[in-house]
Parts: sequence; C-alpha cells; structure tokens
Amino acid sequence: MLPVKHFVPRSLWRYSRTMASLRRLREPLVTIIGTTGTGKSDLAVDLALRFNGEVINADAMQMYRGLPVITNQISVEERRGIPHHLLSHIDPLDPTWTNGLFVREAQRLIKEIRGRGKLPIVVGGTHYYVDALIFEGSLIDLNAAEPREIRFRSQDEIRSRFPILNEPTHVILEKLREVDPLIAERWHPDDRRKIQRSLEIYLTTGKRTSDIYAEQQEAKLATSDAKGPWETLVFWTYSETDTLRERLSERVEKMVQNGLMDEVKTLHRRLRECIEKGEVVDRTRGIWQAIGFRQMEAFLDGELDNDAPKILQKKKETGLEEINVGTRQYAKYQLRWIRQRTLKAFKEHDAMDSLYLLDSTDVNKFSVNVLDPATDICRRYLANEERPQPAEISDTAREVLAAFENESRAGRTTLKVKKCEVCDMSVVGEDEWIKHIKGKKHRKALTMKKRTALVPVEVETRPVEETSAVDAEMHAVEQPSTES
Repeated sequence: MLPVKHFVPRSLWRYSRTMASLRRLREPLVTIIGTTGTGKSDLAVDLALRFNGEVINADAMQMYRGLPVITNQISVEERRGIPHHLLSHIDPLDPTWTNGLFVREAQRLIKEIRGRGKLPIVVGGTHYYVDALIFEGSLIDLNAAEPREIRFRSQDEIRSRFPILNEPTHVILEKLREVDPLIAERWHPDDRRKIQRSLEIYLTTGKRTSDIYAEQQEAKLATSDAKGPWETLVFWTYSETDTLRERLSERVEKMVQNGLMDEVKTLHRRLRECIEKGEVVDRTRGIWQAIGFRQMEAFLDGELDNDAPKILQKKKETGLEEINVGTRQYAKYQLRWIRQRTLKAFKEHDAMDSLYLLDSTDVNKFSVNVLDPATDICRRYLANEERPQPAEISDTAREVLAAFENESRAGRTTLKVKKCEVCDMSVVGEDEWIKHIKGKKHRKALTMKKRTALVPVEVETRPVEETSAVDAEMHAVEQPSTES
C-alpha cells in the first residue's frame, strides 16, 4: 500500500466554505480510476478526510468478505475512520455483481451520502463498473433488455431453460455464429464466459447483442445531452510501467507475509465442500477468478494428495510466480481499458476537462504529485472555481494525454481473432498476432513443421484484417479485479 501523508482540515472556515460550495453543484461526485497498485485507495481516503466524504468501492473482487489479502482490500487502519461502502460486502460463494446491480446500488448510496451533506467518492479498478456508472449506456445491460417476466431469474434458471448454455464452448460458439456473427468473431474461441454471455442475451431477449449495443450507443449521447453539463470529477492515478512492475512484485511478497496462503486454503476448502455436496460451481466467474487463488490451486491439491516436499515446493514457487505474472497482466489490461474505452467515452461526452491524470510513479513524492494537486483541483471543483487544464498538471499528464489524442486522430486498431495453424492456437488483435509470429514458440513450431513436412511449408503472416467501427466497439471484456 502506498504511503499516505496524514492530513487534518486546515481550519473551520475552510471546512465551512467547502460544504457551502458543495451545495452549488447539482450532483457532486468524485471518481478515482487507475491500474492496480497506483494508490487509488490512499487518494480516496485523503480526499474523504479533507472534504467530508464517504467512499464507495468499485472493485468487483474487493466486494467479497473474509479475503482482504487476495483482493488487496484497504485495511481498517488505513481507512482512518472513513466509511467504505460495498467493501467486504458479499459472501465468497456469491456470483460477481453485474454492471446493472452495481450501478443500482452505487446510485442509491450516492444519493444517501449526498443526503447526509457529504461528498460521494467512487474508487476502484473494475472499470466496466465505473464506466457503467458515469457513462449511461456504456456497456450492454442485460437486465435492461430482458423481457420483464424473466428479468429477475437466476443464472441457474436461465441455463435450465436454455440447455445449450451448458454445452461445450465450441458448441455455444457455433450457435452464436449462427445468430450473431458480428459479436461471435470478437471473442477468443476459448473465452467461454463472453461467448456464453452473448448467446444468453440473444436467447433471453430475442435480440442480438450487437444490435442491443448499437441501440445503446445511439441513446448514450442523447441521454448525456438531456442530463445537462458534465459534473463528475475524475482522477486517474498513473504509474510508469517499469516502476509499477517492480511495485507489484513487492506487493505479492507482502501478500504472502500477510496471510495469502491461509486465505487460499480457506477458499479451496469451501470449493471442495461444494463439490463433495454435488453442488455446481461456476469457476468462470466470481471469486474463483481472483488473482491468487487459481495460481495456487495446484499447490493446494498437491498438499491434499500428499505430494513429496520437493514437488510441493516447486508448485508453490510456480504459483507465486504466476501470481506475479497475472498481476502484471491485469495492470496492462486495466490500462488498455482506460485508454481504449474510458478516455474515448470522456471525449464523446466532451468531458476531458474533468479528467485529471496524477503521476504516482515516485512513491516518495506521492503527497506532492498526487495528494496536493488532487486537493486543489477538488476544492476548486466543489467551489465552482476555474480549474487548471488536465495537461498542465505534470509532464507525465501532458505526455500521456497527448499520446491518447494522437491515437484518436490516427484511428484505433480494431480487433479480430486469428488462428495460427502452425501452433494450433487463436490470437486476438493485430498487435498480439505480430507478437506471436515473432515469438520463440511460433518460430520453433514453424522450424519443426518445415523439418517434418514432405512439401515446402508456407505460413500466412499478414496483419489481422480490420473490422467495422461498430464491431471494434464490441470488445467490452469483463475481467476479475484485484486492487490496492
């Protein structure tokens, strides 16, 4: 957890002025986004202390109670007396909340917090939650599209009614290709969860996912205009990649010291109890997708099977390394989401002036580079005073935001699944395809194929062809989240 400078309100007149100005805004809301390990929680607490706020968690994994280490929850001491809502909120065996459920509960809490004369602060790295909250219609909402008579049925009920949803992934994908080819080509052939979800939407609504998305996109800007001027203030805590990678590796070591193994063993025991009772456990969602459990499962199984000590130690070391890799990959995924989806949505809503990137790369300068500028900007926001332009905050902010503008003008590369016949695997996106064909695994497989072939082997290495703009927007993936 990043260090936080302990602040005390400067004076009573400052506090009174802040709360008086709070009433000038129709719907004041502060939101904090960013990749894991960049100090979002610390910033949220500091702003809450300064401006009489309460925090709403927007991290899907941190909603689970009893697992503070795996999900990287902010500790009670670090909360410093600030109320945190939707944190440690649901049982580990409960399914992950949908966007619609999160938005509904978050909106209720925001209204209650404002009713108490306080400032609501939403913080978290599950960015599809945040986007769904602040950008209406940003993601497909199954609940909004379902016929009323089945809207509140559970997943078990839906899959009981439509048995094909329980079939192997390739069968579900083939059906999806029949009814909605536009969305089917967006998903990796092994990504059962998204394939299953897309077909489920079609079966329960009678409408294609791609069509629903297009309709919501059309309604989004109209809704935004109807609501009036943009009022949400958003902070983006950002750390440079190399520094963040080192920080995340250190965090995994601290997780082990703080009880990671105890938590994964507890989860593992509950999983086996469910299996022994004959209960169906959907391992593709919920806490089972948390970074920390999946990677250590082989080690936990080995303990129960009485593997030799050397084998157990090897499995443990492998699991911890996979946690490191998974955490770094998740941070990359979060950053890609912000760049490709969140920033684009801000631009569409003409709200880029309300998005401030704060450079948290240097932990020793967290107060100077993050807390102090955020405090000044938030004070101006609540007082309806003129604020600095986001690009003026720091050199890093100017460079990152300028890079986004350049990407926007150049046009974003669209994504499509491409099959490598040599390696017998599928790759999503042109960048990943080029990385694959230049990688050691592909070159080794190609060399082996050439050696064993009776005729010369030719392998296609052209870039992935682009798809339509609407198709590109369908790449709305939901990933598990671990946050600090």
